[in-house]
Amino acid sequence: MKTLYLEKISMRKSSSTTTILTIVSLCIISLYINSPAFAQEKIVNVATLDDYSPYCFSKNDKKSSQESIPPGSDSANLQGYSWDVLRESFHAEGYTIKLSVYPWKRAVYDTKTGIEDIVFPMIKSQEREESFYFSKESVDQVNFIVYVPLDSTIQWQGIESLNGLTVGQIRGWNLGKQWSQNDKIKKDDLTKIIQGFKMLDMGRIAGFAGYEINFDYALKNENWKTKYKKLPSFDASIEYVAGVKTNPRVPDILRAFDLGKKKIVENKTFDLISTKWGVDITIKD
Repeated sequence: MKTLYLEKISMRKSSSTTTILTIVSLCIISLYINSPAFAQEKIVNVATLDDYSPYCFSKNDKKSSQESIPPGSDSANLQGYSWDVLRESFHAEGYTIKLSVYPWKRAVYDTKTGIEDIVFPMIKSQEREESFYFSKESVDQVNFIVYVPLDSTIQWQGIESLNGLTVGQIRGWNLGKQWSQNDKIKKDDLTKIIQGFKMLDMGRIAGFAGYEINFDYALKNENWKTKYKKLPSFDASIEYVAGVKTNPRVPDILRAFDLGKKKIVENKTFDLISTKWGVDITIKD
């Protein structure tokens, strides 16, 4: 009987010790989860392009780069209006950005296959919305414009005024439904903005269609802004942050961007970005 009593006491002590250790372990885990260090472990994998000035473009000659950018820091390789909007929005929500800069096709492909969480800046289309979720807040807006020589005789009556003419366009750029559905315009695919304006100078194309702010920025850098005139804008579109629907992280990431964008609008950071890059701050989502 004495031996059995001692065994019961020993079992109770062992059970009490196990319970105490379990409680202590749970407390330690709880403290870690609620610590600032754990709370900052919010990471978003972002892909974009490097030749889309003034929205996203390289600071150097690198064509591809990868880097980690915690809140309060900036990229060593990428700059631009849309980049500043995205970076400040995610940093406002405490996210560290793992940034990958690639040619546009690879940026989209890596996001679509789940290697990256999101890609930007992306225009919505019916085809894209089959695969991608889009943010509610925008990163920029683009106006679609045709540039012509100062002595051009084109009488603008809408996009049909270009029917039968050869007009340059940047390969892969979305110029809206009106443009894509018009098969009476002879469209010449080009790779660089300045290349298109040189072709315009040589008379090889009658006009050059593209995004107003991007083209104006390129012309300003070349001191060519007074060499051409713009026909009235034939369409416009808003660009967003997008992530593939098969990635379960995407809805939360897009919500974080939307919340962060609203914060930087409220605290006037957005106004500072718009002034810095000369982008109209009256743009509405």
